[in-house]
Amino acid sequence: MKEWPKFISYLDEQGYCKAHKDAFRVEIARILKKIENGSFSTYSDHLTDFKNAKPRSESSLRKKRHVVEMIKRFDLYGYYPDKMVRFDAGKERIYEVLTPSYKEMIDTYQDALVKKGLRDSTIYSDVITAKYFLKHLQDSGILNLSCVNESIVHEMFYKDGSKQRGYDFSFGVRRFMRVMESFLGKEIADRICTYLPVSARIHKPYDAITNEELEKLKAVLLDDSYGFSLRDRAIMIIAIYTGLRRSDIANLLLDDIDWDNDKIKIAQRKTGIPIVLPLRPVVGNIVYDYITKERPHSDLPYLFLSTRKGQGHGKIVPTSFAALIYKFFDAAGIRKNGENRGLHMFRHHVATSLINHGHDTPIVMSVLGHTAPLAVDYYLESDYTQLKECGIDISCWPMRKEVLL
Repeated sequence: MKEWPKFISYLDEQGYCKAHKDAFRVEIARILKKIENGSFSTYSDHLTDFKNAKPRSESSLRKKRHVVEMIKRFDLYGYYPDKMVRFDAGKERIYEVLTPSYKEMIDTYQDALVKKGLRDSTIYSDVITAKYFLKHLQDSGILNLSCVNESIVHEMFYKDGSKQRGYDFSFGVRRFMRVMESFLGKEIADRICTYLPVSARIHKPYDAITNEELEKLKAVLLDDSYGFSLRDRAIMIIAIYTGLRRSDIANLLLDDIDWDNDKIKIAQRKTGIPIVLPLRPVVGNIVYDYITKERPHSDLPYLFLSTRKGQGHGKIVPTSFAALIYKFFDAAGIRKNGENRGLHMFRHHVATSLINHGHDTPIVMSVLGHTAPLAVDYYLESDYTQLKECGIDISCWPMRKEVLL
C-alpha cells in the first residue's frame, strides 16, 4: 500500500490529464477499501463486480479494464503505467486457466524478460505469446513439455489447411524456448524449436515519402501564411531532419537541447540507448522561436507542451501526432488518397538518404539508434534507387512480347 503514492506521482510526472489521474485515484481507493474490508480477492473478481453492479456500455467497461490492469501490473510486478500498452480481457484471463506448472513457467519467463531490461510493451507481447502457446498445449492434453510432438505444435499454426499464425508468433515461441532453456532443459527446448514451422517474414514494401512530396511539405512548414503554430511546425521539422520516433519527440526535454555545442542528446524511449544528433540550423531556429515566443511558462521539463481546455498545460501525447501530421499533408496537397502519412516515414527517409549518400551501416545505426545491423536492411527494401542497381538485364533471353504486357 505504501507504494501507491509513487504510482500517483508518476502519473503527474508523465503529464497524464486530470481525468485519467482521477480515474486511477478513484479505482485505487476502491481497491484499498475492499482490502480493508476483507472483500477483495482478485483483480478479475473486482472487474466482475463492477460489470455486474449495473448495465455498462462497452466503452465504459473497456476504460475500466484498462485502468484496473495498469494498477494490477504495478501492484504485482512493479510496472508503472505505459501509454503504449493496451489490454484485452481475453488475453489476461489465459493465465488464470493455466495449470500451476504452466503458470510457474510464465512467471519465470516474465521475470527473465524483466531482468533483460526489455520495455514493458515488449515484455507484455512476448508473455502473451507464451501464454497462448501453453494454453494450446493444455487444451490438447499436454501438461508437460516433454510430451510435446510436432503435430500438436503445427495445429497452432494451421487449421483446415489454412495458415492461422505466421513468422511473428513462431519467433515469439522460439524466444520463449531459448529464454527458458535452463528451466526446461536444452533437449526439450531444442526439440520444440525444430517443430516450429519456418515461415518468411512477409511485409509490403514501405510506402516511402518521395523527394517531391517532401519539398512540398517543407514549403508549407516554412510559410507563415498557413497559420500553423510554432510548436506543430517544430515537431514536424524535428521529425523530418532527425528521424526521431514520435515517442522520443514527445519526451524531448528542454535540457536535451545542447545549444552551446549544437547537439540533441537523448536516451531513446523504445530502447534506452543514448544518441547524439546534430542540431541543424533549420531545427534549432524553429525550436528557439517556439521556446521564446509560444511555449507556455511551466515547471514541466518537457520541450513540447499541450494545452488541454480547462486543465492547463501538460506533456504532449505521442498519439496526438497523427492529427497534427494530417494537417500539414492536407495543406501541402499530398497523400490525400489513403497513402501512408505516419511520422515514421521521416525516420525512413533519413535512413535511405544517408545510405544513398554513401554512408556505411554503422553511421546509419548511430543516427537512428539501432544496435543490430539487420535493422538497417528494413530501410533498404523500399530504396528503389539502390534496388535498381541489383536488377539483371534479361534482353539476352528471347521471349514473346505478350509476356511483358
